[in-house]
Amino acid sequence: MVQSVPILKQIQVALAAKDYGQMRQLLLQWQKVDPKNPWFRLYVARWCEATEQWQKAEKGYRRLLKGVSVPKVVTQARQGLARLEARELALTQAAIAQEKAAPGGEAYGLIVLEPISPKQKKTAAQYFATILRTDAYSAGLQLPLKSWRLFRTGALGELRFLKKALIQGNILSFCLSLAQLQNIQVIQVQTIEQLDPHLVFRGLDETQQTVEYTVPWPEISQWVTGMLPIFEKSLEKDGRGKPYYKTKVLDYAQFCDLHWGDRQLILRLNDQHYQFQQGLSFLEATQNPIEQLSNRRNWNQLQHRLAEHLSHSRKWSDFKSFANNARDFPELLRKIQPQVNLFRQETHQDTYWDPAWHLYSTIIFAHGAETHFEAIAQKN
Repeated sequence: MVQSVPILKQIQVALAAKDYGQMRQLLLQWQKVDPKNPWFRLYVARWCEATEQWQKAEKGYRRLLKGVSVPKVVTQARQGLARLEARELALTQAAIAQEKAAPGGEAYGLIVLEPISPKQKKTAAQYFATILRTDAYSAGLQLPLKSWRLFRTGALGELRFLKKALIQGNILSFCLSLAQLQNIQVIQVQTIEQLDPHLVFRGLDETQQTVEYTVPWPEISQWVTGMLPIFEKSLEKDGRGKPYYKTKVLDYAQFCDLHWGDRQLILRLNDQHYQFQQGLSFLEATQNPIEQLSNRRNWNQLQHRLAEHLSHSRKWSDFKSFANNARDFPELLRKIQPQVNLFRQETHQDTYWDPAWHLYSTIIFAHGAETHFEAIAQKN
């Protein structure tokens, strides 16, 4: 230790003079004499920091905090980590500011995490934890394995920065602005008039005007199915026989959205409003009149016939999982106009299911359109 004191002072002088070459030579000399000395280890980390080897510097400071009890060394190690964190924060803020300054960067938007493979989860969780500044276990709980996960909302520029950071850890995601979702129009399909050779239907546009379209089947790029609960309040009795009202699910409304990508339209069908007694019949002639009045049977047959014509299109049907996640974003859901037109009792007007359905379908639509245009751009 006596021999190391003079060299320590020389290292301090070299650091103050920013003579990092000299500092390295002195550290190499010291390493031969006393490599376990806490001061030596501290100045190795300081040299890494000075020469912009940020990860090695951080690792060196953290090791000192775990295994050293010399107060002055511990204090300087903490100061070193604080400098590194301040630098990282400044870089992050600058990058976010640049993204927000780009076109659309200040717009309100959302970011969705795409599923990762189970084999990738451990490594991804460790990286994700550094992004979220939390532990790997908590981070891992937020990584989806089977379906999309709505992760965060806010300024689109900030979300784009987050997306770029996630890509470095092989965590795929995508960002969309709320405006992109709101620009997608919805047609409420009332009757299907023809299935061959093209889809011909009648419905109501967003102004409640009757419209009729002919759609070539190849132009239906995707279709989305799901169920929305219909609630009722029933009178129940508790253990003491005291009556109270309990909310129950009375039934489920069946929904099917056809995405007409070329026209930026969603063709929305649901079994509560579709006029099964008009237009093309989907039931077999052998079925009796009572069976023909069953909405469920009619709906199932309609879905079967649609599926025969949509084998080329991707089907999405994981709405329930998405909705359970989306309920954690009430601010976003309040901005969504559901356009599902289900009758709801006054006490159930604010259910999250309706806006979650519209959000789910429009996110799929907008992401599919972006992916399509990116593929065209790459070809050209």
